Amino acid sequence: MSTEAAQDITAQAEAQSEAQEAEHPTQPNQTKEQAQPPAQTKFHYWDNPPPTAAGKSVEHFLELLPGPTHIHLSGQQPGPCRAAVTLMHGNEPSGLHGVFGLIKEGLRPLQDMEIFIPCVDAARHEPGFVYRTLPQQKDINRCFADAAQRDGLFGHEKTQATAQTYTELLSERDLLAGELLLQLARLRPECCLDIHNTSGASPAFGVATFKDARHEALVSLFTRRLVITGIKLGALMELSSKTMPIVTIECGGAAETASHERALVGLRRYFTEPDILPNSAPDSTQPDLGMELFHQPMRLELAAESDISFGSQPLLTEGVTLLPDVERFNFGPISPDDQLGFVRGPLEASLSIKDYHGAERVQDFFCLQGEALYPRRSLKLFMVTTNPDIARRDCLFYIVEP
Repeated sequence: MSTEAAQDITAQAEAQSEAQEAEHPTQPNQTKEQAQPPAQTKFHYWDNPPPTAAGKSVEHFLELLPGPTHIHLSGQQPGPCRAAVTLMHGNEPSGLHGVFGLIKEGLRPLQDMEIFIPCVDAARHEPGFVYRTLPQQKDINRCFADAAQRDGLFGHEKTQATAQTYTELLSERDLLAGELLLQLARLRPECCLDIHNTSGASPAFGVATFKDARHEALVSLFTRRLVITGIKLGALMELSSKTMPIVTIECGGAAETASHERALVGLRRYFTEPDILPNSAPDSTQPDLGMELFHQPMRLELAAESDISFGSQPLLTEGVTLLPDVERFNFGPISPDDQLGFVRGPLEASLSIKDYHGAERVQDFFCLQGEALYPRRSLKLFMVTTNPDIARRDCLFYIVEP
């Protein structure tokens, strides 16, 4: 984006801030400080962008963002704001499609909406929407637990360390994650969505750290599949609480038009529906949302020094080769008769599954028949990827027992 365009957004925010205070005074659930745009932040603040300012396409919209961006949309009625985060990963565009679509519609949310778009640089890197993170850059969605601890936010006790230590050791993504948490703590939204895509073809699903009616209600705006996980990776959703539920929404495959449409429809509901969070009182009656629940998944990862490829025959002298159509197993049941790929060398030298106590479990769930890789028991897989970089840096897929 040009310097002039970036200045235009900044000037618009400054020019509109006084008008916004007059038109939308401090809400009963907000202090005056909360209702104002942040004075200093790593996020560029864009106040109520009109439809004409969003560009002609989502790609154009992305180019208009000067960097990490906080978009504020004023609501129709007083009350706590709602928050949404998207583009944590540069190759997961559905949430941005949804935000762009609603701005182009000129849709005014029911309550104030705070939208955070952190990883604009990774998304914009040529050829666009390809890089999960830039080379040598941290995954921001692995930085939030440390950020919460550094600043004593969301129930964490503040770490005692010098500012110099932080300056020397923290990456740009660490600092950006910390800034995002500071903004959420300042704004105190009633809930927060973190909108993603799977790297390969997949149905949509939500992820939460514990099961209750409020988390289920948020996920149900987008899908009826919900994964309940205790895995700690430093993701934003791990800071969820009953007072501010945070859920991850996986809209489906990043390249699928249906995923972008799901993000648009779900966000429209999030923008406009009243009382999206049910009463959390223990004696309250909750509606049955018909959620399909998957509990306590585990991650299949590459073992240290192992590598991966994708093909219909073993391609590596040592390591893992998954079948090129392995994505077809996403959320479908697999049995001990379903071959997933090949492994050359000992199984535990190539693959690893750690349970919630840190014990190695790969032999309990998978086996080799010659060099062919099979499950030992019936399983369900999700987040199956055919992207070797994601498989190396994150995981091959998650497993749950039906």
